[in-house]
Amino acid sequence: MSYLNLLFLSNVLADKIQNFLATDQLNTFLINAGFKIVSVILILVIMSIIRKLGKNMIKKAFAVNIERIQKVTGGTERRKETFESLALNIWRYAVNIVLILWLLSVFVSLDKLLVASSALVVVIGFAAKSMLDDITMGFFIIFEDLFSVGDFIEIDGNTGTVTEIGLRSVKIRVLTGEIVIIPNGNIGKVINHSVSNGQAVLDIGIAYEADLDKAISVLQKVASEAFNQYDDILQVPQVLGVQELADSAVVIRMIAEVSPLQQWHIQRELRRLIKLTFDRENIEIPYSKMMVYQKNEGSPSHE
Repeated sequence: MSYLNLLFLSNVLADKIQNFLATDQLNTFLINAGFKIVSVILILVIMSIIRKLGKNMIKKAFAVNIERIQKVTGGTERRKETFESLALNIWRYAVNIVLILWLLSVFVSLDKLLVASSALVVVIGFAAKSMLDDITMGFFIIFEDLFSVGDFIEIDGNTGTVTEIGLRSVKIRVLTGEIVIIPNGNIGKVINHSVSNGQAVLDIGIAYEADLDKAISVLQKVASEAFNQYDDILQVPQVLGVQELADSAVVIRMIAEVSPLQQWHIQRELRRLIKLTFDRENIEIPYSKMMVYQKNEGSPSHE
């Protein structure tokens, strides 16, 4: 009995398929499917061209000599790069939203699409509080000039160069080369190393047996030579004096005002010069020592 039912159903299905193929329904179906496929391809091509044209126009709009408008707008090169990055980011969002809606309109009627879009906007408005926080913080970052594209900053332990500021996130390239993406709403304490002159701070240790006054005099000489040698040192470095009486060293502090982002380079160069000069002047730099006391001997031996 079940076999007969199955045979009957298969015959009915075969008749329906045969009727469908024999009528104009197949032609209509194929025409509609072909039209939709061609429409999707055209939409993708058109939006790709529009995206590229808009990107080129934005780049040309910002490709101006900032010195010509600086007096009027107070703009700087770093601010120009920031606004260019933001404009490109907004343009990408706009193009992608239009592309999605246009593709959906091929398969769904405009009335239904508008109703669905309205409902979707309401749902997103309730569910995407973090997104709104990111966008709000993004505008504060840009218009308060907390940092700009190209600045060397530190955010929550991530130190690197800002490569992009978008509506929702900031991208920085850290010293090891990776790109770190930080949502704008998560940005808390920011240290910007690019907006003002840097300060190279060195703590130099000398042995307790060394001549302290001679060491300070030698450091002052090194400071004068370094100022004449390096253009990034803006003022003659200052030897402030004894900073600390440590366990095995007398620590002397030296500071130097330098160009932005040059403090680490100048610190390394000053340390090199100080080491070479101390060697010439026989000023001992402390290092770990071990004293060994031998039995039946009154004085210790050094190793």
